[in-house]
Amino acid sequence: MNVPISLRPAIASDLPAIIQLDALSNPHPWGEKLVADALQSRENWILESVGSTPHVVLGWLTASVVLDQSELELIVIDSSVRRQGLARQLMMVWSETVAQQDVSELLLEVRESNVGAISLYESLGFELVGRRKNYYQIEKKAQTEQGREAACLFTKIL
Repeated sequence: MNVPISLRPAIASDLPAIIQLDALSNPHPWGEKLVADALQSRENWILESVGSTPHVVLGWLTASVVLDQSELELIVIDSSVRRQGLARQLMMVWSETVAQQDVSELLLEVRESNVGAISLYESLGFELVGRRKNYYQIEKKAQTEQGREAACLFTKIL
């Protein structure tokens, strides 16, 4: 990556940039209300460019923490900078930060068709522990009928 980046906790004033990133880079964007709620009630980090003004948000990760478990709620990376290790950086800071909060297990789910994400999660030590059949809705191109795909459930013990 040619642009210097910074990784930091997300704050409320990041809301507009996160909403824009989510809308442009996520095929199933959360929208303003869910993002605002996440910024108030979950652990959040962003990656942003620091070589330009204003800084541009390139990635966001939000995760819940309940007792000794933390669940990845959403990770989104700007489509123009994917496959450059940014998601890995966000995943590592999530894991390291919540481990300091006595979290002993990380959880996540992912669409079975998202092979890039699955490959990343497995490379970070996550193990497939189950599937939810027909969990995610998918739109089939050139058809009015909608299909469904499975959610793959992963865990990692810290």
